Amino acid sequence: MLERRKTDTVVESSVPGDHSGTLRRSQSDRSEYNQKLQEKMTPQAGCSTAETLTQEDEHQIRRMMAKRAKIIKELIQTEKDYLNDLELCVREVVQPLRNKQVDRLDVDSLFSNIESVHQISAKLLSLLEEATTDVEPAMQVIGEVFLQIKGPLEDIYKIYCYHHDEAHSVLESYEKEEELKQHLSLCIQSLKNIYMQQGKPNLLDMGSLMIKPIQRVMKYPLLLCELRNSTPSSHPDFQALEDAYAAVKHINVNINELKRRKDLVLKYKKNDEEESLKDKLSKLNIHSISKKSKRVTNHLKILTRGESQVRDNTFDREEKLFRSLEKTVRHCVKNISFCLQHIQDAMPLALQSMMELQEISHNKDEEESSYSESPSNAPNPSEDFAAHLQKLVLTPLSALLSLFPGPQKLIQKRYDKLLDYNSYLQRAAADESDLAKREYEALNAQLVEELQVFNLAARKILLNCLCSFVTLLRDLMTVAQRVHTATVPVLQLASSISEIQNRVLEEVQNLNFVKDNNATFIERKLSFEKKKPVQTLPEVPRQTDTHRSKLLSTYSTEELYQAKRKCNATQEYDINLLEGELVAVVEQKDPLGSTSRWLVDTGIIKGYVYSSFLKPYNPARVQKVDAENRFCDDDFDNISLFVSSRPARDSVTGTPEGSISGSSSSLSGTCGKSEINGTDVDSFQEADEQV
Repeated sequence: MLERRKTDTVVESSVPGDHSGTLRRSQSDRSEYNQKLQEKMTPQAGCSTAETLTQEDEHQIRRMMAKRAKIIKELIQTEKDYLNDLELCVREVVQPLRNKQVDRLDVDSLFSNIESVHQISAKLLSLLEEATTDVEPAMQVIGEVFLQIKGPLEDIYKIYCYHHDEAHSVLESYEKEEELKQHLSLCIQSLKNIYMQQGKPNLLDMGSLMIKPIQRVMKYPLLLCELRNSTPSSHPDFQALEDAYAAVKHINVNINELKRRKDLVLKYKKNDEEESLKDKLSKLNIHSISKKSKRVTNHLKILTRGESQVRDNTFDREEKLFRSLEKTVRHCVKNISFCLQHIQDAMPLALQSMMELQEISHNKDEEESSYSESPSNAPNPSEDFAAHLQKLVLTPLSALLSLFPGPQKLIQKRYDKLLDYNSYLQRAAADESDLAKREYEALNAQLVEELQVFNLAARKILLNCLCSFVTLLRDLMTVAQRVHTATVPVLQLASSISEIQNRVLEEVQNLNFVKDNNATFIERKLSFEKKKPVQTLPEVPRQTDTHRSKLLSTYSTEELYQAKRKCNATQEYDINLLEGELVAVVEQKDPLGSTSRWLVDTGIIKGYVYSSFLKPYNPARVQKVDAENRFCDDDFDNISLFVSSRPARDSVTGTPEGSISGSSSSLSGTCGKSEINGTDVDSFQEADEQV
């Protein structure tokens, strides 16, 4: 150990009074100090210095380990107290409220998944005690505990924190109703009594109880940070604590990001639902006008110049399915409502027609003796059908249809933010680009996550409603047939309707005022017995691969054409063609000089065909179309199979498909309309030419 310097201040322990006085160094003292300093700098003093540093390090390690032990003890003790609070909350508040089953009081809305929070806290405490009980402090590893449980910890606390704001709003609404407030006060009072018996701080109110899980999950990063700083770098827990601190900090970041995404969604939904026209006009300023004009300009650039933009394939796929589902549900509600109305109108008419036919086919005497029950007294199956259809089909579909406008607004807002983000990227504005990127990514992530769940649920509801509709129609036909067959027996005919008609005509011939027209009646009689055979055209053999090979080897590619659709002969020398058949054009006009009818060779026969039915033959395109048109198992998963291909103007509710919602949506909508219109034009030309 180093010898105390003679120049250091020395205060005798026996000297009373002020011990803070100092002694001045004389010239001799300074010389002695310099000499001692030089001795310390010599190699002989190295061993003593290393020993001193080692002792200081050991002392520092002992202090860090002592502080580490205190932090671990605090971590375990606070987790025990927190778990005890959760147990009391579940036992004294949640379960009693559920057992009471109070009307208008939703316990799940108040406490969300607090039982799961209780379970994960118990699991964490168990792992912490297992890692510290009967384990030397130098071997205790706390970081591995948090790394082991980080996945469930994030999932459970995400759910609770996500619903906390709604729970607080629900609590405020419950406290405004005296009956509900009384039930909550009784639970809180019993909990306060338990806290007083245990000597704990008094519980303030229900809100302070509900916020404890949020406070706890935010406390974990602070505790782990202190524990990491108090752990020597040589300790086996040091690296694990580094990873655990980063993981728990990342959990809090994800929870905050999830809440920010939710607040952003609620902000845009609230603006659209609650703002009046006056409020919207008050926000109209130069900045908003400039921002909207930039969006339009950027969208036009993407459409016209094909500039690159940020894309998300998952979102594009889910958005396409979402719009197909919306269109399908809308058409189902409309068409099923019309079907119900037509059935309700047709059933009474069908019953009346049946009664009139029965009156015609029965004699009065036979009718009175055969049955006494009138068909008008028979039950009407359409009434039960309408009730069940409304309950099982129309009500669920209408409720589902009302859920689509909210996501549609967010999708439109997402496209607006995407245009802003692309615009800022082109201008390299760092701050604005970062803000636009964060808002776009928040909306996009929220939509991708929730659209997948929404589409899955909407598709399931739609298919169930369609199955119920088909089942109800089948049951309606069965019940109607059974009921009216039992009440109104059908007349058993003697032989056939032709025999009855012949017998009636023979009786009519015996009348005096029709005897001159016997020939006419004979012709009518014969017309019932024998119909004039219809002259049919001879069937032309189908084109085979041999015929196609002959055409390919005989004619050039420019002379080969393919039938776009089925063509029937309408004039002399015309021939029939099936869709896809290959022909060679011999002459592009008919004998009268008209260029609308071409002379073609099918490899079997030559004849005339309207040119509008033909298209140039393209071998590469044919192979590609054949490959694309093969039926796959995934084709049935596309809900667009159920969607009518009529233009969008038939829709009941407007869908912003043609708005500034991205280049892909706009272009696909335009192409779809062009194809439909093109098909109509071709069909009109075909009809005109054939006429």
